[in-house]
Amino acid sequence: MSTPLVTEEQSTLDTIVLDGDVPSKAIWPIAGGKGGTGKSTLTANMGVGLSLLGYKVILVDCDLGGADLHLFFDQIAPARSLSHFLTKETATLKEVLLPTPSENLKLVCGGNEMIGLANLPYMVKEKLLRHIMTLDADFVLIDLGAGTTFNTLDFFTLSDDGLIVCTPEPHARVDAYGFIKNTVYRKLRRQFAKNALVKSTIEEFARKSGRKSGRIRELLERITQIDPDAGEVAKALMADYRPRLILNRVRYKRQIEEAHRFVALVKEYLSTEMDYVGYVRSDMKVLDACERRRPLMIDNPKAPAARDIYTVLMQGLRIPDRLHRFEADNSRKMAEVAKMEAKYW
Repeated sequence: MSTPLVTEEQSTLDTIVLDGDVPSKAIWPIAGGKGGTGKSTLTANMGVGLSLLGYKVILVDCDLGGADLHLFFDQIAPARSLSHFLTKETATLKEVLLPTPSENLKLVCGGNEMIGLANLPYMVKEKLLRHIMTLDADFVLIDLGAGTTFNTLDFFTLSDDGLIVCTPEPHARVDAYGFIKNTVYRKLRRQFAKNALVKSTIEEFARKSGRKSGRIRELLERITQIDPDAGEVAKALMADYRPRLILNRVRYKRQIEEAHRFVALVKEYLSTEMDYVGYVRSDMKVLDACERRRPLMIDNPKAPAARDIYTVLMQGLRIPDRLHRFEADNSRKMAEVAKMEAKYW
């Protein structure tokens, strides 16, 4: 019988140590492969956690056609949304920024009201990406929709270290694997869009060997054979791509071991190094907070899942505490600060 995750001591993470230096602007696209993995919940709560650490944070809801991130901040009918920017009612993305009760945290709500919004033309997509890059923030967290549409893939590959949220169920892992595989092909196709020979090699591999058990390293070898310079570029592209994995709604220890096996599988078949940055336990307090339209980190910062999110930020992602108030291995102080902040929510 599997051992339940019931004690605080068991929430210690077996993580890969990352560089703790935060760049001038960190962009974290957050995807889930399939729907229902809890990516919007984690986006909202990680955003709150980063703001409590003293960083300026902007959350951008790019789940086009299915946006709901604003509901975590009790904004039922936002005055401004992404659709106002996409329809040119506003000139800049900054004009649709909405405040939250946290001074350091702002929100760009998604636009559900536009028909066809989930299929952005290339030029509109490029414009949106440029404006996201100009936002004044230390962290920009981009909440993405489920599936493998070009919109989702392009927004996720905006950064080489996006976050994949996956639940322990086998079908969730299959969808997460498929998502990463599609991002790999998307990155390679875009890189060699003007190299007809390499592009055709990628397409042929995707149709034949890549559809089954073909390893991406075999594709990289083929590219190197026909164009050595392109092969070096392709290998460097894959070396720089390092998405992170968060396991959500964990119930048993064995599910964490399966996450490590998943990371090894991605490395073996997709030539992609993934960093496992931690897990968040299954916790009914998350649903209670959702019903109250508040992030868990504010609604119940001492809840097991809230402590796990703190641990992911401080130990898994190695985010420095800008205000020097918290210890990496102790979430109690952050819970106290969050409870004080809750007075303004």
